Amino acid sequence: MKIKACIFLIFGFISVGGQTAVMEINYETKIIQDSVNKSQLAIYASTLLCNNLESSYYSREAKAFYNRNSKETIKTNYGGIPKYPKSVSSVYKSKDNLIVSMPVGRYIFTYEEPQLKWEILNEKKDIKGFKSRLAKTVTDTGETFFAWFTDDIAIPDGPFRFKGLSGLVLEVYNKNRTIEIYATDIKKSGEIIEPLNYTTNVKTKSKDQFLEARKNYQENPSIYNGNMRLFDEYGNEKTKMMTDRIKSLTTFLD
Repeated sequence: MKIKACIFLIFGFISVGGQTAVMEINYETKIIQDSVNKSQLAIYASTLLCNNLESSYYSREAKAFYNRNSKETIKTNYGGIPKYPKSVSSVYKSKDNLIVSMPVGRYIFTYEEPQLKWEILNEKKDIKGFKSRLAKTVTDTGETFFAWFTDDIAIPDGPFRFKGLSGLVLEVYNKNRTIEIYATDIKKSGEIIEPLNYTTNVKTKSKDQFLEARKNYQENPSIYNGNMRLFDEYGNEKTKMMTDRIKSLTTFLD
């Protein structure tokens, strides 16, 4: 799908109402799940609502599933049971705070994502009529990503955690091209920017707790079918029993 907006119209609706005007950018994400067998390709559709103050990045299916008061159509299985979304992760940004929510088993871990440090490269090209420049970053987990961004849309935002440049990010890919994200549509939006309201949420003090929980799950997925094995920043086990989950659907780590 082509971006159905010209630079004149983009600047027009950004200026209306000052910084609070909301833009909607739709992205397509392609993930090669097996670097050897590249035919195993997963494709996801996501939406970014943003202005100069805040943003929310999510899949429409996840928003319909978790924010039941939204206008999204909820997909159902036989019997009218809501269908679990293909992608449940999301990112909410408020000023300089970037809050990421990612699944580990049946639970959603929410943590503060560290900001990326960007290096602006010399490459330039037009993307759907927007003059774009290339930037490079290395994440906290050591992976190299490249991002094409445009100053024609001077909002320092983009898909997932790829934010903080001087303009909107239109394309992102990692070094070995197993992850690629492309903007497909840009338009004005009347929607409210808000985080997803997860019901099985685990709020952590740091990203390290999420990474440790994900590692434990990958080594033994069954531990998340009963007790939820977690560790604090000092390595102390902070296991939450399923009985605790019944008392409160939202778990906080001390």
